Amino acid sequence: MQLVESDDPIRMCESEEVPGWFKSLGINKLEMTELMGHWGVMRSISPAQVQYSSDWASSVPDLLKNVVALLTEKRKQELRFALLEITNNEFEKRINRLESIQTQIVPIDSFGPEPYILLKPILVAVHSVEGGFDAGWFDANMHFSGDNEEEAVSNLKGFILDSFESFSDKYPDKLGPEPTRQLAIMREYIQKKP
Repeated sequence: MQLVESDDPIRMCESEEVPGWFKSLGINKLEMTELMGHWGVMRSISPAQVQYSSDWASSVPDLLKNVVALLTEKRKQELRFALLEITNNEFEKRINRLESIQTQIVPIDSFGPEPYILLKPILVAVHSVEGGFDAGWFDANMHFSGDNEEEAVSNLKGFILDSFESFSDKYPDKLGPEPTRQLAIMREYIQKKP
């Protein structure tokens, strides 16, 4: 098969439009340019301008091999990009999840104006949870939530003092094992003002 150049001065490779028969094969502008270079065609041709030689059939397998190779490579690249996009989306989700559960350590230095003295600061872990924030004093196994970090810590402070008062007013034999342990820990940190 022999391709005859047209009299049109505009090169097919410089044209903005990809011919329909290339589009039907899924070949884009860059791939078309590469194929046209392989075939030695640099000017616009039409099917009517193609002249067939007696040995045209011998060039068809090479032509098909080139088209299949280009299409195969294109599909591989599309798959690679799709996998990269999926991987990137997963990394973004992990980063967002890690940022959302980032923990801050906040010291409670005072219970003022309540009538309690802190013997040493209580270190509270604050992290975001769905719909707000959670503040936790892990040593005493006490947690409370709030709409923001300050509210969560403030709510936890109130819960600690309520628990301290409630547990302190009971006889030790009336408390269960966990409240007894919590009261012992709270007494290391909190003392009622005289």
